[in-house]
Amino acid sequence: MAHLQILSGKLKGRSLQSPRGEQTRPTTAILRKSVFDTLRPYLEGAHFLDLFAGSGAMGIEALSNGAAHATFVENHPLALKALRHNLQTLELEKHSTVLAMDAETALKKMHAPFDVIYSDPPYESTFHTLLLPFLGTHSLLRPEGFLFLEEGKETPYQSLPHLQFVRTRNFGDSYLHHFRAAPKI
Repeated sequence: MAHLQILSGKLKGRSLQSPRGEQTRPTTAILRKSVFDTLRPYLEGAHFLDLFAGSGAMGIEALSNGAAHATFVENHPLALKALRHNLQTLELEKHSTVLAMDAETALKKMHAPFDVIYSDPPYESTFHTLLLPFLGTHSLLRPEGFLFLEEGKETPYQSLPHLQFVRTRNFGDSYLHHFRAAPKI
């Protein structure tokens, strides 16, 4: 297993396990830093959803920076093993929920709204074409919440009635698309 480190917060410097192989792709440190530099002022007490969680680095980083709870969705056996190990080693189990299922099934089972949703499916996936309209018809993202989509291509996203497109940033082979949920009127 490869090792990652938590970049900031109360767990800064602690190691995370990440499964080796082609089935998962850890989010790079520079991309994680960019996300949490944006989110840090909003994380205290937040609920974070980590879709395609892998080792759990994104959700664990959120917990390290003050999030109250993280929900991790992952169905790859080696990634689940690393994720559970990381949560246990860092004593974060009571602040976490692990859903061992595919992301589409998990979306249909979840009802509690999240302050932040981070989605990092395999780069060849079309999951985001399902996720964006889903968020318009379900209250999974709180008003003014954050949505981050990581992809392997630059997709020309635009604002939607329920999501304001903020920007796209390129990090090597990854593109990070940032949205804010429309405020409730």
